Amino acid sequence: MQRLPLSSRASRLKATTFHRRTLWQCATYTSPSPASLLERVEQKIAEAPSDVTLFALSKNVPQQLVDDFRRVLSSSSSKGTTIGCLSEVLPTNSSPSSAEAETFSIAIAQHRPAHSSERTIAFRSTLLGRPNIALGREIKPEYQADHDQVDSGLEAFLKGGSWGFGEQTPEQKSSQHEIEELKGEDSSSIRELVVFTADRIQPFLAALSRFSSASTVGMVGSSTPFHTRDGSAYSLFYGDEKVATGAVGVAVLDSAASASMMPLKLQYGSLAPVGDAHEVTSSQGNIVLTLSGQNAARLLLNAVNDLFGTSAANLPAAQRTHEKEKEFYAAVYASKPDFPLDLSQARLVAKIMAGDPSRGAMSVETEEEVKKGSYVVFLHQPDVDATAAARPAEKRQLAFLSVPPSDVMPHFAASECPSKGEVSSEEYFLAASENGVVIAPGQIEGRRPPPRVCSIEGTVTALQ
Repeated sequence: MQRLPLSSRASRLKATTFHRRTLWQCATYTSPSPASLLERVEQKIAEAPSDVTLFALSKNVPQQLVDDFRRVLSSSSSKGTTIGCLSEVLPTNSSPSSAEAETFSIAIAQHRPAHSSERTIAFRSTLLGRPNIALGREIKPEYQADHDQVDSGLEAFLKGGSWGFGEQTPEQKSSQHEIEELKGEDSSSIRELVVFTADRIQPFLAALSRFSSASTVGMVGSSTPFHTRDGSAYSLFYGDEKVATGAVGVAVLDSAASASMMPLKLQYGSLAPVGDAHEVTSSQGNIVLTLSGQNAARLLLNAVNDLFGTSAANLPAAQRTHEKEKEFYAAVYASKPDFPLDLSQARLVAKIMAGDPSRGAMSVETEEEVKKGSYVVFLHQPDVDATAAARPAEKRQLAFLSVPPSDVMPHFAASECPSKGEVSSEEYFLAASENGVVIAPGQIEGRRPPPRVCSIEGTVTALQ
């Protein structure tokens, strides 16, 4: 089976400077046979045990074999805890002869201290945000407040007061929520954080804001209600435990004074700008009212028409239907950006959820405030494979990729899949999720934005 070509675009990704690096031994294995995949993992683990092991196992692996993979991986961590999750199936670019072949994958990262001053701490967070909104379900204000103080300003806004966006600093938010295993640690000594999460994680992300010296990567686990025996919405693994809420992860600590942040890479797939940068002249929370003193939604509509070369209403019916489904995004910068755009320097990149030209309002899918005085650039996804451009090409890279849902069928018994198959391998850790990746950019204009989740197709965040 032919693998996706490694993109040269990865070499253009920005990284922070660093002086010391930790030692992750990484591998990503794929095979049309989950049994052959398990055999290869057993060989890999027997070769070199480690102090902590991370893994991401594709959710289409037969349920009968999931515990076998966990047992084998647990034997590799002599002193630490094995951390992992079920992930989305990795995208492939198959030849016509293998287009129907299903593949199974596992990404493994084994950590070994590179210095005597370095150590790891595995953690399990039970912090939960407010419940997801469900049709016909009332969420009582006091219940919401108990579980998620991050969005407490929403109630005030609905009563006519000011919106709660940006009213607390990341430090204030992190003081409300802490990760138990990291409470007594010097936050400046934590250099890396690798996390797997479920949903409702705003308090957990707020807790991560405390670790401003850490390079943070990770992802929201894949949705697994049909791929597990117990119907778990998510499948996170912490040693012998399997959990469906909260988060699991590992922190790498280095007490040496010369240690600095590890390099992070961030790429938003193949997003391309539409039009110029516009200053935000009026906004309310995540709702942009005017850009450069003009109707924000009307400017977006004009940009869309310019992209198509005509009004969408004048397009042929088939093309008009296709373009109606096209999503647009906004890159928000603290100051006016230069072109060509460097999206890794944007304060945030998020989907535009709705726009009403008659009222001027345009909403951005974010829980951060789109502040007056910042700049917005409209973006679109060209009709190319966004995930193909984001595949990492560097050894020992821990990379997390946002992909569209695969809609793979669940397997229960190993007998449902081929018993033998070739196993291919790459010397990096690559895990995918349809629910988004955890992004924690470095310093942007003297400020480090708080960690957040990005589910834009093709987005990749990587630690190397």
